[in-house]
Amino acid sequence: MARLKKLPNYLREFGLFNGIRIFRTVEGASRTGGGRILPVQLPGYVGAVHLRDTTADCSIFWQCLVQRQYDTDRFPQARRLDERYKALLAVGNTPLIIDCGGNIGLATLWFARRFPKAHIVTIEPDDDNLEMLRRNTAHLKERITIVQGGIWDRHGALTIVNPQSGSAAFRVEFTADEGPGAIPAYTIDDLCALGGTTDPLIVKLDIEGAQAQLFASNTDWVGRTALITLELDDWLMPWQGTSRNFFSCLSRYPFDYLLGGESIFCFRDLGQPN
Repeated sequence: MARLKKLPNYLREFGLFNGIRIFRTVEGASRTGGGRILPVQLPGYVGAVHLRDTTADCSIFWQCLVQRQYDTDRFPQARRLDERYKALLAVGNTPLIIDCGGNIGLATLWFARRFPKAHIVTIEPDDDNLEMLRRNTAHLKERITIVQGGIWDRHGALTIVNPQSGSAAFRVEFTADEGPGAIPAYTIDDLCALGGTTDPLIVKLDIEGAQAQLFASNTDWVGRTALITLELDDWLMPWQGTSRNFFSCLSRYPFDYLLGGESIFCFRDLGQPN
């Protein structure tokens, strides 16, 4: 019954015929794993979206592509974001979107469809997620740069500290051991360099508490970014202050803050100097 209650959302998003078909594929999945891959054909998307038959993948599909977690059009501030996107294109520049915590690529697919001439740099630490991410975004070709690693405020090595938690909840910590299994740490400026600019249009963060470190230092990129969207994790890690550096840093710049689903959307006032 809990899954059946989601049907109206599928119908609203994909229409009657496609909504029922997609609902049956995704919400009818056993979610027991076992290596089964669910191909899902979506209207308006190139190729199929591939999901593992797991709760994590089906839940991310629900959030990103049914509930439209990263849809900025509901906010009045999105008008200036679109103006910046078009202005960059008008002078021959390619807008850059950075997806930190790419998982299986569904947020990347959303942004690629919404901003069809942007370049997207997507970073993800986990091998299995990366395999699915590459599969789901293969049609984007030169429009996407995929990086295996984690996002941090400095270079070094990271390790996944909760490998048993499931593919949607991996957390990383800095480590002195750069041996086998270590994950390279990248800064936002590193990812900007891969995207060929210093000023990203959007930085999306779903990094399971790593924002505590990301916003501790080397944060000049914040004042050059039009939109930062973050999934807050204080509910998951109570009294660890994972969001404190984030709010302290952004308070120094002219941002508007809006809540949407599990994310906070921070639109920089592009009409004001930093």
